[in-house]
Amino acid sequence: MKIIGKNLNMSSPLRKLWIHFCDDSLFRNSIYLMLSTCIMAGFGFFFWIMIARLYTTEQIGLATTMISIIGLITSFSLLGLNIGLIRFLPKSKKRNEQINTCFSVTTLATLIILAIFLFGLKIFSPRLLFINENPYYILFFIFFAVFSTSDNLIENIFIAFRNTKFILIKNTVFSILKFVLPFFLISLGAFGILSSYMGALMIGFSISFIILIRKLEYKPRLIIHRVTVREIGRYSFGNYVASFISNLPAMVLPLMITNILKPEITAYYYMSMMIVSILFIIPGATTQSLFAEGSHNEEGMKQHIRKAVKIIAALLIPAILITVFFGQYILLAFGKNYSSGGYTFLQILAFSGIFISINSIFGTILRVERKIKKMIFINFLGALSILGLSFLFISKGLLGIGFAWILGHGMVSLIYYLTYKWQKN
Repeated sequence: MKIIGKNLNMSSPLRKLWIHFCDDSLFRNSIYLMLSTCIMAGFGFFFWIMIARLYTTEQIGLATTMISIIGLITSFSLLGLNIGLIRFLPKSKKRNEQINTCFSVTTLATLIILAIFLFGLKIFSPRLLFINENPYYILFFIFFAVFSTSDNLIENIFIAFRNTKFILIKNTVFSILKFVLPFFLISLGAFGILSSYMGALMIGFSISFIILIRKLEYKPRLIIHRVTVREIGRYSFGNYVASFISNLPAMVLPLMITNILKPEITAYYYMSMMIVSILFIIPGATTQSLFAEGSHNEEGMKQHIRKAVKIIAALLIPAILITVFFGQYILLAFGKNYSSGGYTFLQILAFSGIFISINSIFGTILRVERKIKKMIFINFLGALSILGLSFLFISKGLLGIGFAWILGHGMVSLIYYLTYKWQKN
């Protein structure tokens, strides 16, 4: 870093940006998180282009449904402990006990929820019954879900330590490796796509786990520490409920579309959502770093919020415009059907990034202030609106889903704003 700094002109904007990157932990960790997710999204874009040429649309629809289900199971299993670690690890004197407890509890929760899902597969998603017909599919599905939960947890540990460069390393490995397996697993159909995706994730997690041990002096043990459960359990569970409710629409909508419409429409939904997720990286990464900074230093929260707003505005507005005007050509890379079937939906999702940014900032403020009940209530209203409107408008296809999505998030922004004004008065 010093060498690069000396080679740059003292008055150059590049040098100023470099110094800002080195000195400002909120900016630095936000950039690492954005780069990490951008790499995953960029590589993921080409991954799905490749998949679209190796597998049928129906197989892709079923695979994306399974990936969404694993995401749903992960959200259930985390129990909010990922958020609790960010809030409590920075000032903790028993970091190993807290981390080990969280790994142990979330693994146990994953296995219990998985058992419920697999036994009730005929009810939850009849189109995925082929999983239960093959014992190897069941075994690997369990492994995938467990590693997915642990992978999410370890990212939040790095965020808590303000070492998000390790997340960048992990996700770069994951993004590159998932290109290798699809060619060898074509005979497995939809499960081959899932195995390619999750196999790469498992390897990336293993590398980050080694980094956690060697660089951050973590000592793994399978244990549930009661003091840890008491200290962060209540706060974590409240955040678990709030986060789960907030993420529920994105996880349930693929199932709703697959069951009510058809898997092909799910494929169009998934590709559009994958592209727009690049925009959502900006508020997501910035507010995660904002949360970590607020947990380290609550007194400087107002200053951190102002910086976070500037970062989001500077990056999000151009990204929205690019997506709105050129999204059709991006989708065309997957095929003509994806472009014609998902472009308008993609445009609506892009504009929703404004409301999602507002909600992310207000939600982070409530997390730092530990006003979790209020956040749960607001997120519940938002999720209920999105899912309820989606069910009403689903006969309009993806266009109806898009309107439900943006109206629901807009309503949450309005509630947050009115709540904020009411508190000031």
